[in-house]
Amino acid sequence: MSFPFKKLFKFDKYIQKEFISLNSITRVPQWVIIIGTILVLLISISGIINIYYLNESHTEIEKINEITMLTQSTQIEFEKQFAILHYMLFEKDPEEYRKYFHKFSYQYTIVQNQIFNLKLLLSDFPAIKQKIETIHMYHKELSELLIDELTQYKENAITAFDVYAIIKNKDIVAIEQLNNISNEISDNNYVSINAIKNKYFTLTIISIVIMSIVSLALVILIFIIIKSEKNYLFDIGRELSSYLPIQMVELILKRQNYEVIPIQKKFITVCFTDIQGFTRLTDITDPETSAEILNEYLTKMAHIAHKYNATVDKFLGDGIMIMFGAPVSMTPALQVDNAIKMAIDMQKEFKELNKSWNAYLNGNALHLRIGIHCGIATVGSFGPQERLSFTAIGKTVNIASRLEQICEPDSILISYDVKQLAPNLPAKEAISINLKGIEKPIETYRIAVN
Repeated sequence: MSFPFKKLFKFDKYIQKEFISLNSITRVPQWVIIIGTILVLLISISGIINIYYLNESHTEIEKINEITMLTQSTQIEFEKQFAILHYMLFEKDPEEYRKYFHKFSYQYTIVQNQIFNLKLLLSDFPAIKQKIETIHMYHKELSELLIDELTQYKENAITAFDVYAIIKNKDIVAIEQLNNISNEISDNNYVSINAIKNKYFTLTIISIVIMSIVSLALVILIFIIIKSEKNYLFDIGRELSSYLPIQMVELILKRQNYEVIPIQKKFITVCFTDIQGFTRLTDITDPETSAEILNEYLTKMAHIAHKYNATVDKFLGDGIMIMFGAPVSMTPALQVDNAIKMAIDMQKEFKELNKSWNAYLNGNALHLRIGIHCGIATVGSFGPQERLSFTAIGKTVNIASRLEQICEPDSILISYDVKQLAPNLPAKEAISINLKGIEKPIETYRIAVN
């Protein structure tokens, strides 16, 4: 059998609907949950923005480095092309000349392709792109003209001096222009990289600050939620403890699963108390006075029981059923020791209460009887799921109840089993008595309280 917390109280459909719509199980306000969700989203967005900025910065710097490297490579290939031209003009072997001619044409293609790619990369730098466009056209026209002239030179239609006259240091001019552009790109890239770094560094710092602020707010929110939950659980515990044993409330609130108290056989010590003369008192006093006396008595006795870690099972009118060892386990010797100490304290406290009630009693003093027995009993949660009750049943409980009924006023009556676990306890000589509903006689001991 299980003891589910969610079935402690059974709400009708309307109450369940209203309860769920207004609060969570920990009664955290909806605005706290909404703000928490927003804060989590802000942290996520801030992190995504931060990653985006870092990626964009890396991409732009890579692009600038690629432009720089391509510009330098184009300049080198440009110089190679015209170096091949000079070698070709001084080559007398036709076969070697043909090879140089093909190399020159191939090198022309390489330079043209690199300049074209460079123009594509310079789309964000229109001024430099325009200069590269000029060099592109200049190189194309010059190379095509030289290819025509070199073809005539090969056929001996013109001389090398004629070719040089066409060039007229145009290659050097083009290389210098390309070198100037390369320097300009390098300088511009340095400025651009620093600007990008500063831009994205600032954005990253802002993003980190936002994340820090939001994270701090989330921590505070979590603290509020935890505090709200603790306060709510404390309120629940305080309200439940008015109806259930404190030990039961603690087990319910700390449960690891729904099986809080399974029905089981367990060694426990049971104590029953009862006021002799209270029924007659209710006949001669008004209800308010009787209720005041009873509540004061029950309150004092419950406090003493809690002092010795006892479980107040139930109030039986002016009587109380108290257990040791369930639901919180303790050794048999400790159970008996705590039970006897508790009973003695109860008798002493009851005498003081009698003095304070003297004005109401008119000389008719009340007397407290206490019976204690220990042994194996069946303990657990009994009843329908809508109204479970934790208690103990069995012979052990019945004997403790019978001992209380035959106990002398203002004294404590314990069984032989209890005495065995407290051998040094000063008690009156053993008396063997027959109890109603119990087959064999029970050996009992009386403890008088001065």
